[in-house]
Amino acid sequence: MNNAGTTPPDGWYPDPGSPAVQLRYWRAGAWTEHVHPLDPSAAATGPAGGFRDLPADGNVSDATGGRATPAPGAKKRRRGLVLGIVGGSTAVAVAAAAFFVWGAPQVWGPQITTQDGWAYAYAPMQNNLEIDHEFSFPADYDLKSLARANGDERDTSFAFDVFTDAALTRHGELRAYQPDPGADIDISPRSIGTYEYDPNLGVFGKQPRREFEINNTSIWGIQDTFYLVQKLDKSGQPLEKPIVHPFRVKTSLAAPQVNYATNDNGTLQMSWDAVPGATEYVIVTTWWEGADRYTKVIGATEDTGWSPPVVNPFSGEEVEAELEQNDGLEMYRTSAAALAANTETGAVDALNNDASQYEYGVLATDGTRFSAARTTDAMSVAAALPRTVDAYTNAQQFPNGQRVDSLEEIPTRFFFTSLDGATRQTAARIIPESLKVEDDHIYMQLSGIGTGLARTLYLNTTDLGQAQAQVAAFTERVAAELPPTGLPTVTMVSAPIQADLGQYTPSTEAPEVAYPISATNSFADYLAANLIDHQEAISIAGWEERPGMPALDDAIGEAVYQNPYVLGYRGYSLIDDVVYVSYANDAEQTARLQAAVKASVDQAVGSVTTPGMGAAEKAAALNGWLADKAVYDKAALEAGEGGVGFPSGFPHAWDASGVLLDENSATGVCASYAAAYKALMDAAGVPTVVVTGNVFSGGGHAWNKVQVDGQWLAVDPTWNDGADQKKYLLISDSQFSGSAAREEGKDWMADQRLADYATP
Repeated sequence: MNNAGTTPPDGWYPDPGSPAVQLRYWRAGAWTEHVHPLDPSAAATGPAGGFRDLPADGNVSDATGGRATPAPGAKKRRRGLVLGIVGGSTAVAVAAAAFFVWGAPQVWGPQITTQDGWAYAYAPMQNNLEIDHEFSFPADYDLKSLARANGDERDTSFAFDVFTDAALTRHGELRAYQPDPGADIDISPRSIGTYEYDPNLGVFGKQPRREFEINNTSIWGIQDTFYLVQKLDKSGQPLEKPIVHPFRVKTSLAAPQVNYATNDNGTLQMSWDAVPGATEYVIVTTWWEGADRYTKVIGATEDTGWSPPVVNPFSGEEVEAELEQNDGLEMYRTSAAALAANTETGAVDALNNDASQYEYGVLATDGTRFSAARTTDAMSVAAALPRTVDAYTNAQQFPNGQRVDSLEEIPTRFFFTSLDGATRQTAARIIPESLKVEDDHIYMQLSGIGTGLARTLYLNTTDLGQAQAQVAAFTERVAAELPPTGLPTVTMVSAPIQADLGQYTPSTEAPEVAYPISATNSFADYLAANLIDHQEAISIAGWEERPGMPALDDAIGEAVYQNPYVLGYRGYSLIDDVVYVSYANDAEQTARLQAAVKASVDQAVGSVTTPGMGAAEKAAALNGWLADKAVYDKAALEAGEGGVGFPSGFPHAWDASGVLLDENSATGVCASYAAAYKALMDAAGVPTVVVTGNVFSGGGHAWNKVQVDGQWLAVDPTWNDGADQKKYLLISDSQFSGSAAREEGKDWMADQRLADYATP
């Protein structure tokens, strides 16, 4: 396939590092430093073959058995002819086309790019296509027969697939149609372009339903960039490497860049800058289930912000606490608690739902035109947020019902179902303002810290003073039993950057830094170098479009968590392809702290490890050293309880400088312990990562995994800071049980690499 021995002539070819973005000059058998942006207008016409019309009736049958096809009389569509790699020794000639193999261009067929180590080959980006654009692939085989042989003639994913992200993890919908065996295969969108909105979501209301029509037929999706994957060659044989055909559809309005935050009661808040020409914004959630993508409108507003209110379901009035919140944002069909209620054991399985395909987004509209949505992984911004108080866990906690003789009977933990469907716990609290005397009891509301959820309790007394004293004692008992967690969400900044953006000159290169960088992809490496260098504005133009690169929130999460010399990071905003970063410290203070952290790390590694030690011995020695030195910062934990983001007054509690430096009293929360442990283990030469997730009994948490003899094993240095310093040392994931039971999140590593770190 590679035409080995053919030396390509000097000239411009797609850059092997970013083929969808720019060209690079090839001279005398080697790449040069000269690059040139790809011409968008040329890419928009398709690789070859021009355009041709569909039949006049526009009627395309659905080879995948999906949703209804356009009715006769629908508007004609234009489509580009995409030439696939052909079988055998011949190739379709395309002017100035190139195929990259092993880093060198090979002139032979369609303009396709790949390199050693890539799982896919890549065609150039096609720009400015219609939202219902159709593609055509030549084929000498019978698509339906092959599908039937695979067990389902409606499923053509063995031949073609489409995704909404460059990492190819977010499925889209397509329809593959071949009128006759051996005929061209037409690939068209299958997602419905009209969405209904019920403004009475969560309440018994009578507001009329609304309909938002992006397109009266089908669309590729609410995003603007898609990745069509071709898996078979012209003869029907599997390609050595599937070919990714990226394309971008036209939109009339700019896509809002959404910032995500959470208020003190655990309600998700979304905000964005005004879009020129827009009069309204449509909030959507979209997910993949089975073989279909679903999109649901959950809100509409003329403002530049939205959050689902906590409301009384009968009156519709906003309240401080209720049985449900974050309505419409759930990522499950059936909660773990509901499943547990139907089992013989009654055991609550923490996660019985695949929430990994849920996304949130905002569309701008002027009533007729719509923008695309820059969707965000719902798990990364809202997985652990509260959804509902469920009957099953309530019955387990309160077998005698709502009446109690004393608050000493009340558990200090509050159970709830989170947006990902898991059953979680948080610290309980009694809302002081809710106390009131009623007949032979005192009414009060038992809530969960960091939630807007509550259930009713009746204390069997009418002595208000006695009740208030019991509430105070209960509050003290709760504080004493708080587990040491305290990890905030850091993938999105809680508010847009407010400063004058003109003062920044965005960084466009990875600066040289004096500290180690950990990254599984070049995007995360680029971001990590800039974050360590305290860059406040970082250009990401073209990065997300590069083959195999993760989305921005994925890459920046990995860059922050896996690089302990990123100090004082507080979040980011994205405006016009520039990431604006917030830090707790200025550049000079950051540089001083980084040098002090390295000195502390080098001293520790030199004092408790030796070159002859194995990975397990080093892991134990440095775990013990850290447990002896560090002090858990309970004040920082309490200040951050119930919110997203970092509380003021604790600039070092969430990074390695907290527990490693005496000037910070060697204090920090779990994120500081985990970052410090990674810095120590990196310096000792043992592969180590930071892991983030949620402890079901306590909320957000960070710990580590260490590679020992080719296997990854878990270490929780925060929870080892106690009487038993080896309790959570080099264990499997399943050994986190009881009050230590937890789930891993997705922020800490690029999604496509998460599975690599599973323990035995």
